[in-house]
Amino acid sequence: AAAVQAARAGQRVPPGGDAVSSMQRTKGQQGEREVAGIIRDLTGWDVQRRVRNHANDSDLTGVPGWSVEVKRHKAATRAEIAGWWRQTCAQATTPHAGASDGKSNVCIPVLFYRLDRDQWRAVWPVAVGLKLQQACQWSGYEWTAEGSVEAWAAVARDAA
Repeated sequence: AAAVQAARAGQRVPPGGDAVSSMQRTKGQQGEREVAGIIRDLTGWDVQRRVRNHANDSDLTGVPGWSVEVKRHKAATRAEIAGWWRQTCAQATTPHAGASDGKSNVCIPVLFYRLDRDQWRAVWPVAVGLKLQQACQWSGYEWTAEGSVEAWAAVARDAA
């Protein structure tokens, strides 16, 4: 019933999610373009916003070996960020998500988020820098590192 009401109101309803207003969608698209530009500037990679984003697709293309999720919100709790991380991990390990480098279908997850009046933050698995790895170290929010986009870019360039 809520999905029908949202559709009548011109809102998009992502699978399993709440209705997304036109203003929220525009805010998200602007966030994706902003992050793409920052990563491009930091790495020199040809990073672009994915125009036709389907369920479980990376929000950006051109980030070799990484599956990117971008979130732009007014505010968020740690629990909400952990939920975004679960979504990011699911997207990174979905076979049809595809790697932007064309080499494999499983990518390393990275979440970029920015809250209103704040800076962009990046969340990635701490296991990227570990020699001994276990599967749980890729998906649990407790196994993440969070830092600036610049810090993530240094890790990503080293891992590429």
